[in-house]
Amino acid sequence: MKNTVKLEKESNRDFAFRVIKENIINLELAPGSMISEQDIANELHLSRTPVHEAMQELSSTKIIEILPQRGSHVSLIDMALVDEAIFVRSTIESAVTEQACKQATDADIQNLEENITLLEFYCSKNSLDKLMEIDNAFHEMMYKITNRMQCYYMVRLINIHYDRIRELHLHSFNPESILKEHKEILEAFKKRDSLAAKKAIEKHLTRHYTQEDEIRKKYPQYFA
Repeated sequence: MKNTVKLEKESNRDFAFRVIKENIINLELAPGSMISEQDIANELHLSRTPVHEAMQELSSTKIIEILPQRGSHVSLIDMALVDEAIFVRSTIESAVTEQACKQATDADIQNLEENITLLEFYCSKNSLDKLMEIDNAFHEMMYKITNRMQCYYMVRLINIHYDRIRELHLHSFNPESILKEHKEILEAFKKRDSLAAKKAIEKHLTRHYTQEDEIRKKYPQYFA
């Protein structure tokens, strides 16, 4: 499991939640693998209580299954839950992006351009961890522009099911498609074409449907 530095003012529970969640998304904690609260507590130098609380919250999203008397394991990828996550995200984020396109300042558009420059750099280096980070930051900007951060946090929680598919997609296909689609969104912002921005984000978020079979063939052990 990949560890990370505890953030300033981050509670032990939030720290445990973030580390476990990130390791599930990046597949360090692979679908179907058993996980121990005590082992994680030891690795993070925490007591077991905040780890237990983090695991309980994650289990509420069905990304972790807690088995009485037997321990816990990371849930296999359930495409019904992935579809639900994409439905929630695409419904909210397409509306947020449409609104953001109308409200974006020149400085906001410059920030989007800088993000895409970084994405282009990490694409050239095939730095998969950084690609996901920069990709997420691009989408977060839409919520910041519209001051819809509570929507962002809600979407991020359920999106954990979709994030694993995104991670597998990065390992299976050329990431240039992500870059191309982000550039399409940026062009819509530059033209102040909110409808085009909405359509571009919807296409971007539902791309996995055209490549699901290939991902399943490559990683059959990860799917329910």
